[in-house]
Amino acid sequence: MEQMESLVRLEERVQQAVELIGRLKMEKQRLESETARLLELNRELETRAGSLAREKDELLREGLALREREEEWSRFERDREEIRSRIDSMLAKFEELEI
Repeated sequence: MEQMESLVRLEERVQQAVELIGRLKMEKQRLESETARLLELNRELETRAGSLAREKDELLREGLALREREEEWSRFERDREEIRSRIDSMLAKFEELEI
């Protein structure tokens, strides 16, 4: 009788081990699947980060070019105002001569 009880306990332990192995295999598959998904997501995010870095560099270059153009425009405006002032001064002198 004792041998039968031992055999029953052994069968129960074997059954528990088989169930545990089955759960572990399913968990391993789930983890492998999740790992693959996360690796793909990581690749996509790295690609996007590279694109954004290139876009940022381009925008910085454009910003610098625009600042240079703004400085050039400011110089142009100052020159134009200087010319206008000189012309106004010359016109005022001509008006003085006509008196």
